[in-house]
Amino acid sequence: MPPLQKGKIVMFNEMNKSSKHTVRDGIKTDEMSFKALKEFAGQKIKVDGFFFTEGKYGKQTVIIGNGAKINIPKRYTPDFESIRDDDAKLSAVLAGKLILGNIHEGDSSNGKTVYFDYEDAE
Repeated sequence: MPPLQKGKIVMFNEMNKSSKHTVRDGIKTDEMSFKALKEFAGQKIKVDGFFFTEGKYGKQTVIIGNGAKINIPKRYTPDFESIRDDDAKLSAVLAGKLILGNIHEGDSSNGKTVYFDYEDAE
C-alpha cells in the first residue's frame, strides 16, 4: 500500500525531487555557452548551481559557474544527485559555498578524463 501523508495516500511525491530549484536566483543560463571542464584545468570554479541532462550516454550533470555551463564527467552525477536531495547541501551550493578545485586531466580506463576536488568556499 502507498504511504499516507496527512490522511491521504501519497504515491508520486518522490518524483518531485527533480523539480527542485538547483541554480542560484538571478543567474541567467540562457545566454551562457557550454564549455568542457578541461578548459578550466588549473583554475577554480565557483558553483552557482547545476542541472541534469539526458544524452546518448545517460544522465549527466552540467555545472553553472564562471559564467558558463560546464559539462562534467558522468561519474560525478551521483554526487550532485545527493546534493540535490540534501536540503542543507543544496542551500550551501545556492549560497555560493561550493568550489571545484584541483581541476586536472588524468588517465582513466577510457583514455584521458578530467578530475576535480570539492572545496568549501570561505
